[in-house]
Amino acid sequence: MKISTFEATLRYRALTIVLVFLCTACVPIERTPNRTMGVSNGPDTVFQQPVSELVPQLVGATATGNNGRVGNELVFWEYQLAQGNKANFYACIVDEDVNCEARVRAICPAGGDESVRNVVPGNVRHLDCKAIGIAATGELRPNCEDNEKVDELQVGLMQCR
Repeated sequence: MKISTFEATLRYRALTIVLVFLCTACVPIERTPNRTMGVSNGPDTVFQQPVSELVPQLVGATATGNNGRVGNELVFWEYQLAQGNKANFYACIVDEDVNCEARVRAICPAGGDESVRNVVPGNVRHLDCKAIGIAATGELRPNCEDNEKVDELQVGLMQCR
Protein backbone atom coordinates (compact mmCIF):
# COMPACT_ATOMS: atom_id res chain seq x y z
CA MET A 1 0.00 0.00 0.00
CA LYS A 2 1.51 3.23 -1.14
CA ILE A 3 0.96 6.46 0.83
CA SER A 4 0.81 9.75 -1.00
CA THR A 5 3.02 12.67 0.02
CA PHE A 6 -0.05 14.53 1.22
CA GLU A 7 -1.11 11.65 3.51
CA ALA A 8 2.44 11.27 4.82
CA THR A 9 2.56 14.98 5.65
CA LEU A 10 -0.78 14.79 7.49
CA ARG A 11 0.36 11.77 9.50
CA TYR A 12 3.66 13.46 10.33
CA ARG A 13 1.86 16.60 11.54
CA ALA A 14 -0.61 14.58 13.59
CA LEU A 15 2.22 12.61 15.19
CA THR A 16 4.09 15.86 15.94
CA ILE A 17 1.02 17.39 17.59
CA VAL A 18 0.49 14.28 19.73
CA LEU A 19 4.17 14.23 20.81
CA VAL A 20 4.14 17.94 21.68
CA PHE A 21 0.96 17.48 23.69
CA LEU A 22 2.39 14.49 25.57
CA CYS A 23 5.67 16.27 26.34
CA THR A 24 3.84 19.38 27.53
CA ALA A 25 1.53 17.32 29.74
CA CYS A 26 4.51 15.62 31.40
CA VAL A 27 6.27 18.84 32.42
CA PRO A 28 4.90 20.08 35.73
CA ILE A 29 3.95 23.75 35.72
CA GLU A 30 4.86 25.44 38.96
CA ARG A 31 2.39 28.05 40.03
CA THR A 32 3.29 30.48 42.77
CA PRO A 33 0.63 30.41 45.49
CA ASN A 34 -1.38 33.54 46.15
CA ARG A 35 -0.31 36.15 48.67
CA THR A 36 -2.64 36.22 51.67
CA MET A 37 -2.68 38.51 54.67
CA GLY A 38 -3.61 38.00 58.30
CA VAL A 39 -0.71 36.10 59.87
CA SER A 40 -1.04 36.68 63.61
CA ASN A 41 2.11 34.99 64.96
CA GLY A 42 5.25 37.08 64.97
CA PRO A 43 8.78 36.04 64.06
CA ASP A 44 9.48 35.37 67.75
CA THR A 45 7.59 32.05 67.31
CA VAL A 46 10.02 31.06 64.54
CA PHE A 47 13.41 32.38 65.66
CA GLN A 48 15.27 32.13 68.96
CA GLN A 49 17.02 35.49 68.52
CA PRO A 50 15.57 38.94 67.77
CA VAL A 51 15.05 39.77 64.09
CA SER A 52 17.51 42.67 64.39
CA GLU A 53 20.26 40.08 64.94
CA LEU A 54 19.20 38.21 61.79
CA VAL A 55 18.83 41.35 59.64
CA PRO A 56 20.75 44.38 60.99
CA GLN A 57 18.54 46.79 58.97
CA LEU A 58 15.73 46.00 61.45
CA VAL A 59 17.56 47.61 64.41
CA GLY A 60 15.14 50.23 65.74
CA ALA A 61 12.32 49.03 63.46
CA THR A 62 8.73 48.69 64.66
CA ALA A 63 6.38 45.88 63.67
CA THR A 64 3.26 47.20 61.88
CA GLY A 65 1.19 44.02 62.27
CA ASN A 66 0.60 43.94 58.51
CA ASN A 67 1.73 40.32 58.05
CA GLY A 68 1.04 37.66 55.47
CA ARG A 69 2.16 34.57 53.65
CA VAL A 70 2.75 33.21 50.15
CA GLY A 71 1.62 29.61 50.27
CA ASN A 72 2.47 27.63 53.38
CA GLU A 73 6.23 27.87 52.89
CA LEU A 74 6.85 31.65 53.10
CA VAL A 75 5.68 34.05 55.78
CA PHE A 76 6.42 37.78 55.98
CA TRP A 77 6.13 40.51 58.60
CA GLU A 78 5.99 44.23 57.80
CA TYR A 79 8.18 46.67 59.74
CA GLN A 80 8.47 50.44 59.86
CA LEU A 81 12.22 50.95 59.59
CA ALA A 82 14.11 53.52 61.69
CA GLN A 83 14.56 55.61 58.49
CA GLY A 84 10.76 55.83 58.09
CA ASN A 85 10.18 53.52 55.12
CA LYS A 86 8.48 50.12 55.33
CA ALA A 87 10.00 46.72 54.59
CA ASN A 88 8.91 43.10 54.85
CA PHE A 89 11.06 40.65 56.77
CA TYR A 90 10.40 37.19 55.34
CA ALA A 91 11.24 33.55 56.06
CA CYS A 92 10.97 30.81 53.42
CA ILE A 93 11.66 27.13 54.02
CA VAL A 94 14.70 25.88 52.09
CA ASP A 95 13.45 22.84 50.18
CA GLU A 96 14.02 21.56 46.65
CA ASP A 97 10.24 21.54 46.06
CA VAL A 98 9.82 25.20 47.07
CA ASN A 99 10.73 28.08 44.77
CA CYS A 100 11.59 30.78 47.31
CA GLU A 101 12.57 33.21 44.51
CA ALA A 102 9.05 33.23 43.08
CA ARG A 103 7.46 33.41 46.53
CA VAL A 104 9.64 36.38 47.56
CA ARG A 105 8.59 38.25 44.40
CA ALA A 106 4.93 37.60 45.31
CA ILE A 107 5.30 39.46 48.65
CA CYS A 108 4.95 42.80 46.84
CA PRO A 109 2.12 42.82 44.26
CA ALA A 110 3.56 45.87 42.45
CA GLY A 111 7.16 44.65 42.68
CA GLY A 112 9.91 45.41 45.11
CA ASP A 113 13.60 45.30 45.93
CA GLU A 114 15.30 42.70 48.08
CA SER A 115 18.14 44.11 50.15
CA VAL A 116 19.27 41.22 52.37
CA ARG A 117 19.29 37.43 52.12
CA ASN A 118 20.65 34.83 54.58
CA VAL A 119 20.00 31.23 55.56
CA VAL A 120 19.36 30.65 59.26
CA PRO A 121 17.76 27.92 61.37
CA GLY A 122 14.19 28.41 62.55
CA ASN A 123 11.21 26.55 63.99
CA VAL A 124 9.03 25.12 61.24
CA ARG A 125 5.54 23.79 61.94
CA HIS A 126 4.21 21.09 59.63
CA LEU A 127 0.56 20.07 59.84
CA ASP A 128 -0.09 16.66 58.22
CA CYS A 129 -3.81 15.97 57.87
CA LYS A 130 -5.62 12.91 56.53
CA ALA A 131 -8.65 13.35 54.29
CA ILE A 132 -10.94 11.26 56.49
CA GLY A 133 -10.96 11.25 60.26
CA ILE A 134 -12.97 11.08 63.43
CA ALA A 135 -13.22 14.22 65.50
CA ALA A 136 -13.33 14.19 69.26
CA THR A 137 -15.25 16.86 71.16
CA GLY A 138 -13.32 20.13 71.17
CA GLU A 139 -10.75 18.95 68.63
CA LEU A 140 -9.91 21.82 66.25
CA ARG A 141 -8.04 19.81 63.61
CA PRO A 142 -9.29 16.23 63.57
CA ASN A 143 -6.99 13.57 62.17
CA CYS A 144 -4.03 15.95 61.91
CA GLU A 145 -0.50 15.50 63.17
CA ASP A 146 1.21 18.71 64.24
CA ASN A 147 5.00 18.47 63.98
CA GLU A 148 7.47 21.22 64.82
CA LYS A 149 11.17 21.01 64.04
CA VAL A 150 14.17 23.24 63.44
CA ASP A 151 14.91 23.64 59.73
CA GLU A 152 16.90 25.89 57.41
CA LEU A 153 15.06 29.07 56.41
CA GLN A 154 15.94 31.67 53.82
CA VAL A 155 15.37 35.05 55.44
CA GLY A 156 15.56 38.49 53.92
CA LEU A 157 14.20 41.98 53.67
CA MET A 158 11.89 43.04 50.82
CA GLN A 159 10.85 46.65 50.22
CA CYS A 160 7.73 47.10 48.11
CA ARG A 161 7.36 49.83 45.52
